[in-house]
Amino acid sequence: MTILLLLLSLVSPEAASPSSEVALTIERDHGSSSDHVTLCRVRAVNYGGRSWSGRAIAFEARAIRDGAVAATERGRFGLTLLPYGSLETIIGFTGRFDRFEVSRVEGSASGRRSRGGGSRGGASRGRGKARKSN
Repeated sequence: MTILLLLLSLVSPEAASPSSEVALTIERDHGSSSDHVTLCRVRAVNYGGRSWSGRAIAFEARAIRDGAVAATERGRFGLTLLPYGSLETIIGFTGRFDRFEVSRVEGSASGRRSRGGGSRGGASRGRGKARKSN
């Protein structure tokens, strides 16, 4: 019976998700921000003994102004998050912000999404253009 419980715990959704072992933080990168763009470092710290693909760690970062969300950005990490290790990535918000929040995004977060003053947005590049044929 204990073997069955052990096997079930290994295939449970929590076992396949880094959310219980990986903590996310965000802070402004003071060395490179300006009046027009705010760059932030998002950091993932692994408190567990298992490696995680950085691509499996998706997040949503929010810039806060006057107590409300003014801009959002989504992203992922690269490389591999080793046991008890950390990874960092940089994201940008258009505008000057001093308060930020970050949280994990479960499920499909394959692309980046912006709202408000985010640094990305508008139409997709390269789509909808017809190729000339000779």
